[in-house]
Amino acid sequence: MLNALFSRLYGLLKTADAASKRKRFFLNPKSRIHSSFRFGADNFVDISPTATFDIAEHVHLNESNSIAVKKEGHLKIGKNTYITRATIACLDRIEIGENCILGEGLKIFDHNHQYTREPFSVSKTEFNTAPVKIGNNVWSGANCIILKGVTIGENVILGAGCVIHKDVPANSVIINKQNLEIKPI
Repeated sequence: MLNALFSRLYGLLKTADAASKRKRFFLNPKSRIHSSFRFGADNFVDISPTATFDIAEHVHLNESNSIAVKKEGHLKIGKNTYITRATIACLDRIEIGENCILGEGLKIFDHNHQYTREPFSVSKTEFNTAPVKIGNNVWSGANCIILKGVTIGENVILGAGCVIHKDVPANSVIINKQNLEIKPI
């Protein structure tokens, strides 16, 4: 009986926490977020009050996502898109199309750190940015990384473990060709 009570209380706290985090998407009055937007549990959000969102109907950010939209960043997600256990880090603009299935270790970055060569130094706070655009009907296998400045066409499958650093044409399957070499001990 006591375990059931604690379990119910924990569930209520998780729901309240998810609702509190969901409200952060609504900070900027310029954002457009459809009422059907679903936001699951155990998500981490780091959202600037000046960030804007355009989230269409039936978008589901399931569980264990890490979403950071900073400064004047803009995140757009098309209808019927499902995202789970992904990292989205936006300083500029990230557009995700309709009917996408993205998850299990996916990482999307529209920026990288600036650096100098002489003397060598990597900035902690200065970044180079370029928009990322993902077309409609894109499915990512586990642990894909999409880097700044990339456009992915429509009807694309990204195979597990791919690092996408250049544009991908529509109607493509991208495969990470690794040589698995097996040697006897």
